[in-house]
Amino acid sequence: MFKNIGVDLTHEKIVRATENFSRRHCIGNGGFGSAYRAEVGPGNVVAVKRLTAERQQGAPQFDAEVSILGRVKHPNLITLIGYYASQTEMFLIYNYLPGGNLDRFIRNRARRTFDWGVLHKIATHVASAIYYLHHQCNPRVLHRDIKPSNILLDGDDNAYLSDFGLSKILAVSETHATTRVAGTYGYIAPEYALTGRVSNKADVYSYGIVLLELMSDKRALDPSFYLHEDGFNVVSYARMLMNQGRAEDLFTACLWDMGPRDRLIKLLHLAVLCTVESVSVRPTMRQVLQRLKQIQSP
Repeated sequence: MFKNIGVDLTHEKIVRATENFSRRHCIGNGGFGSAYRAEVGPGNVVAVKRLTAERQQGAPQFDAEVSILGRVKHPNLITLIGYYASQTEMFLIYNYLPGGNLDRFIRNRARRTFDWGVLHKIATHVASAIYYLHHQCNPRVLHRDIKPSNILLDGDDNAYLSDFGLSKILAVSETHATTRVAGTYGYIAPEYALTGRVSNKADVYSYGIVLLELMSDKRALDPSFYLHEDGFNVVSYARMLMNQGRAEDLFTACLWDMGPRDRLIKLLHLAVLCTVESVSVRPTMRQVLQRLKQIQSP
């Protein structure tokens, strides 16, 4: 199944455009497949996420992603253009975003302009996408794998949430689900890791981790944290600095120097609130989005 994007998309054209899924066209690797850049016509570029059918664990994730993205529509969710499935091969086709993913952005931000405006834009766009999944989508969706590599950027630093292969659909009356723990270590909420009980607050926790990584020079499980006790992560690091009255030390030097510092501190407090262990204290994405708007207001 392919949508009309002004060019005739076929399996053969995708294979040819990626040179049979050559490594030189690979733009990323995910939990159940690799993504490739494919120029399917003059100036018409798409992203192709490929999954071989032999990887049986990936087939349900493929079906989940097709099912969810076929029914959701939001400006900050990646757009599914089409998919192909046979007994030997499966792939998903998305609109191509030239800015890469947020993981690459974080690693390379010292080489480009990264100020409060860009930080707040990315934070708000991702929050808007999650809010839509939790509160406006019917049926509601839990993403379960929010992390920088699953957030894509265009050339203007607009952010788009992607990779719905681990998502869980909730019935109207459900507030949580009990499942096999899925996601990426370092971003999984503690209550979900311990019990397998997942709610929308698990996505909020993951979002908070992403915010902390975006603001600081530390990753979720930064190598430097091995000097501390077991379980020390970017949340522990942020809380330690705040308790010591050294919150400014969390931010990248460029962000802190450029400011506005009062808004940066407020965003840090929001990120830490998103990652509290108490599920009842952790905010909803509706509350997160409201707070982001308040922080930006003069």
